[in-house]
Amino acid sequence: MKQLREFPRFIEIITLIGLVLYFSQSWRFAHSLDSIGDEGAYLYKGYLFARGDYHPFQDYAFLTNKAPLAFLIPGYIQLWFGPGLREGRYFSILLGALMVIGIWIMSRRLGGKKWAAVAVWVFALSSAAIGIYSEAVSQVLVACMMAWMFVLTLGEDQPLWQLVLGSALSIIIVMTRQNLVIVPGLLVLYIFWQHGKRAGLWALSTCAILFIGFHMYYWPNILQLWAPWLPSSLTPFLDHYRISTELDDKFFAYNGGLWSSLQSFATGMRDSFFIFFGSASAVVLFPKRDHWKSDSRFKMAVFLGTTFLLLFLMHSLASLFIPYCIFCFSGYQMFYITAGFFFILLVFLNGLNDTTHRQVLLFVILLFFAASLGLLYGRGWSDWLLDRIQLPRVNRIFSRGEFLAVSLRNVLTYSFHIVPDIQKRLASMMGGVFLGAALWIVVWILHHFILQGTWLRRYTFVHTILFCCLLLGTIFPFGVIVQASGKGKCSTNYLSYYEQAGESLSQLIPPGSLVYWRASGTQLALMLYLNNIRIFPPQINAGAGYIVGDSPQILRMGQYNQKLDTEWRDSADILLIWKTFMSPGLLEFLQQHHYEKIQYAMGELARCEDPLFVFRRTQ
Repeated sequence: MKQLREFPRFIEIITLIGLVLYFSQSWRFAHSLDSIGDEGAYLYKGYLFARGDYHPFQDYAFLTNKAPLAFLIPGYIQLWFGPGLREGRYFSILLGALMVIGIWIMSRRLGGKKWAAVAVWVFALSSAAIGIYSEAVSQVLVACMMAWMFVLTLGEDQPLWQLVLGSALSIIIVMTRQNLVIVPGLLVLYIFWQHGKRAGLWALSTCAILFIGFHMYYWPNILQLWAPWLPSSLTPFLDHYRISTELDDKFFAYNGGLWSSLQSFATGMRDSFFIFFGSASAVVLFPKRDHWKSDSRFKMAVFLGTTFLLLFLMHSLASLFIPYCIFCFSGYQMFYITAGFFFILLVFLNGLNDTTHRQVLLFVILLFFAASLGLLYGRGWSDWLLDRIQLPRVNRIFSRGEFLAVSLRNVLTYSFHIVPDIQKRLASMMGGVFLGAALWIVVWILHHFILQGTWLRRYTFVHTILFCCLLLGTIFPFGVIVQASGKGKCSTNYLSYYEQAGESLSQLIPPGSLVYWRASGTQLALMLYLNNIRIFPPQINAGAGYIVGDSPQILRMGQYNQKLDTEWRDSADILLIWKTFMSPGLLEFLQQHHYEKIQYAMGELARCEDPLFVFRRTQ
């Protein structure tokens, strides 16, 4: 009997299963996902920074367009454990696990073991987030630190040392990614409001000292982090530190538009459905202040909701409305979704203000999300909808008294002159709206006529519809993403293939060689396996270094143009070229300047990556 009493209870087992599911997905993604340019840049630049070859914001070196710790933290991990993609990704797995533990601790503090289990499962089913958190990029660094910042600072009786440590962590977050710059300010205001003047002054002093200390250490070139945020006309004295944003179309060209932005937005909604639908619902159903169970929780909710909303607006503007990075929207959200989750948790735990007009707003939000997901998923059924939906011809009814119906496709084509591609998108969105409305009606009938005779009658209709929407919106994307991720070319052997290809490349390039790099971002991490080569630092970037501009100025900032690219190509010992850049002009150059092609055996990586061509100067 004693052994039975000591056996873990059901909720602990459920939580443990969620943790195992999260970890197993993280491990699988780390071993199967293709590398991206940002990952290779963080790892390679960071390793050379940690090794002392270069330092952040150095003139005529790397483009340091992110805060220094985004490079230095993974850089020192590699310095201690060895350079490579595996080391970076294993560190990310560890950070992801620490993040989930922090979320579990905070959720248990706020809502008990059951809500802590829910928290673990929400993130265990967030496959899109886990995929990003399993790569060696800055999202997982920031998300982990955000989770533990909340653990240290949220509550009404937090010790002063925890508040100070949490404030310090907020500055570390900013020095990892400057796009989180509002976090320390909001945190300090919250600490003043929640914990009083003394704690607030300690938090403010900690933030100020650390922020100024980082800037003094990297002064003055660290100003290039902030100069792009300020209008040039008002701050001409910062022009010396401004990174050029005029991309060269020969290197980068992307024609975005409204539908691309909508598609990206819909992807973000799918990838973080629980967070976005839940937080939107929490805003609509937010209780009045005198209806909160405690003033402390009201203050926490205001802080978290404000933080999440402002960061959402900032990152939406930085992605959806800038052609260069439209499809960065979903990845950008992964920095701060922990704030959204804790905001949802606090509001739902307190009780909802579900008046009639708020229910109407909730219905509109449901249709909005349904339309977004319809746009994302509905391409396969759009033709069926266009042909099957029949609309009456009103003019025939009134003029001749006869009923005649035509397809939606004909109405959109001949009455509104909409092109076929837009028709499909509109039909997909309409289908999503229809399904959203149908779900609302079905749940209403279920709640009012079936559940009333059960123990579930204590829950309101709003609770029921929220439960159904959040459950379906979380589980369905999980299945879709897991199924899609299983179709990768490299299965779970990607890291091994990458290491083998890197070792093979290192055998072709002698130490001390001057290497010209013009390959893809997915191949950038191969540079980690080369021994003591010389490089042209501005080339080591995830696509944003090749621009139009004056050579001395842009080179000083770690960028380059066509003229510099040509000069470097003409002086290199080894050329590494992506097949996309193998133009007739380049082939002619190779013949005239006595370069020979070296057979590079990429091995099994060739199944996952485009060919990388290696050329060696013969004279």
